Amino acid sequence: MYVAYVKNAMLQKAQGDYAPYDELVAQFQSTGNVMPSTKNTASSVTQLQAWLSALTHVAPSLDRTCVTLVESVTEFPWLAMPEDIADAWVRLVCSIVSARSEWVSHVASLLFQNMNLRPAWCRGTHTFLPGHRSAMSRRQLYSRLHSLLQTLLRLIPTLPATLQPLLIQHFPHKRESTMDQVLYIQNLLRITEYCEALTEPIWNVIIDHTLQIDVAIQVELDELEEQGVEPSSHTTDLSAVLDQGADSDSESATVSPALAAQDAIEETLDTLEDLSDEEGYDDSDGLLATELAQEPAWNEIAVLAGKLDAIMKAVHDFLEQHIGMARSPAMLTRRYQLYQTLLGIFTRTILTTFKSRHVQFVLFWFASLDHEFADMFLGTLLSKSLYAVPAAGTSESGESAIILRIAAASYVASYVARARYIDASTTRMVVVNLCTYMDACLESFAAQGLHAPPPGAREHAVFYAVTQAVFYIFCFRWRDLRDGAVSDAPSFALDEDHAPSLAATYPNTGSFELSPQLMPVLHASSLSSVSSTHSMTGERGWAPGLAVVQRAITSPLNPLRYCNANVVQQFAYVAQYTDFLYCYSVLEANAQRRPSQAARESTPTTRSPVKTAPDAPAAVAAPALDAFFPFDPYRLRDSSSLVYRLYREWSDVAPEESDGEEDEDSDDGISALPHEQMTRLSAVLKSRGEYPSHSSITPESIAQSMEAMSISPYTG
Repeated sequence: MYVAYVKNAMLQKAQGDYAPYDELVAQFQSTGNVMPSTKNTASSVTQLQAWLSALTHVAPSLDRTCVTLVESVTEFPWLAMPEDIADAWVRLVCSIVSARSEWVSHVASLLFQNMNLRPAWCRGTHTFLPGHRSAMSRRQLYSRLHSLLQTLLRLIPTLPATLQPLLIQHFPHKRESTMDQVLYIQNLLRITEYCEALTEPIWNVIIDHTLQIDVAIQVELDELEEQGVEPSSHTTDLSAVLDQGADSDSESATVSPALAAQDAIEETLDTLEDLSDEEGYDDSDGLLATELAQEPAWNEIAVLAGKLDAIMKAVHDFLEQHIGMARSPAMLTRRYQLYQTLLGIFTRTILTTFKSRHVQFVLFWFASLDHEFADMFLGTLLSKSLYAVPAAGTSESGESAIILRIAAASYVASYVARARYIDASTTRMVVVNLCTYMDACLESFAAQGLHAPPPGAREHAVFYAVTQAVFYIFCFRWRDLRDGAVSDAPSFALDEDHAPSLAATYPNTGSFELSPQLMPVLHASSLSSVSSTHSMTGERGWAPGLAVVQRAITSPLNPLRYCNANVVQQFAYVAQYTDFLYCYSVLEANAQRRPSQAARESTPTTRSPVKTAPDAPAAVAAPALDAFFPFDPYRLRDSSSLVYRLYREWSDVAPEESDGEEDEDSDDGISALPHEQMTRLSAVLKSRGEYPSHSSITPESIAQSMEAMSISPYTG
């Protein structure tokens, strides 16, 4: 009966009589009127199943002229209905899209729209099945969605190309609720398990979205505590939300007052942004926007930080569960391929994004799983910072190339300094690469003579960035840079319960070596300056390459003047404490330079404005040796497992103040230094006078500066 009615309705429609067709459409609309002959049973499971099965017979004829019927059927709330109805609906939709390609994009869009907290395919179920209350959890509902998508992928081999723009189009905006964003991301990640073609596009959009939130947080999270504001946390556990039904009353618990405040703030900002786009808009009309920008909106920042924390935790939980403890060859291969994908995304997106504080820790964690991953990460960073040769026709030229190299040098410094799984031999190898580049720059500067760009010129920006990287690494890894140093990397292989951690899966760290193609070639003319130094007091010397640091700071390029002041201060303190080098005379000489002379010299620390698309990650700033160290302490609470046991805090490596460190009988407060080093510095400084007192430089001030080092301080 149902099949005959459907076929007759389609025939009558073709002849111009739409009445039977409209009645057929009404059967799948929650506000429609049911057919008189079936008004007592239209909502029954049997009849709904019969209508769906009957429509399957005419699926090939459902072209664009049947748009109302197809839309009513595809938007039918099948997701939480009994299995018989759900199966019949899936068969019908698959028949439609396999026979009529014009409906593929429409169905795929609906799929992504239902990967949120409140799936639209669950609304209106009671209209068709009065009294029906589904016992299905969100986890089961999402499983139905993925089962449908897998069926469509088998039917339509070209479907991934259609899905790529749609998964971006339907990605929740950062203003939407935390759980909407987290659930959408979790569903996207689940797609990567069965659709390899979408793995890179999905990770691309997730990283891009997370970066947008990350760079929107313009202050250090520690400042929130000073303002009495805590990052908003999602009190409802994700597993608990997945175990609830889609019609659960628990939804109210997932929307905090802070989220409501965030919505109001962003609506105001969006209104102002829309006004600014209107023709004839006067800048004076943006007074409110100016006032809002004068100081951080602490509630807004707290909301964004809470969302970022939840997203980072969801990403880490997925990675930990699916590839963190991989053992089988197939899983190890998948892990390697995923790392290659993420490393490519890092190079294209994260590395070129200024003010990113947290997203890069995904790579930090991933690289800890295998020594080869850490090798690849360091190789990528060193190649970008030291050996980058832009290919013809690429955009990596001129200013942008310098910016990228400076950022890569900062990543090298921060990664080697902070990653506990980077051992002493690897640290020394990286320092050799950096120092060899410094040596080559010094040789080039000397060879050019009067034709060389002046100290502080932008042509030397990469040299200063690399030198600053060596300073920073030395502050954290000076123990590993002594001759005969032993790595501390294996020290956290077991946790307090003697349970194996990620580090327990490493191959022998002693065999870690950088890729051969990244090893520099030391020319004979450089060997004299790139060599191991030895203390005149009989103590152990230093790793090969570090002697060039002494040469650099006494050279006309004067990196102690042009590198970041905080990093220079920290390096000066640690270098003196370890009897490696005394820097305070150079610092005093720099401070006494005439202002007029300083004004005439160019400087690499001049920042240019950075233009950014409204929803695009912020671009890297112009060459500037700010304290940009991307692996500064991770302050997000719930996702801190990304760095647990893998991260080196400053307190772990800070020099211990000895009883005899300060000599009260010394007139100038300077510890005894090797005679050779003191003589060299004194000769260069031309006996400028009494060395400065540095009693104000204490371990406490150094520790405070290290732990509070800002990647991108808020500037108003």
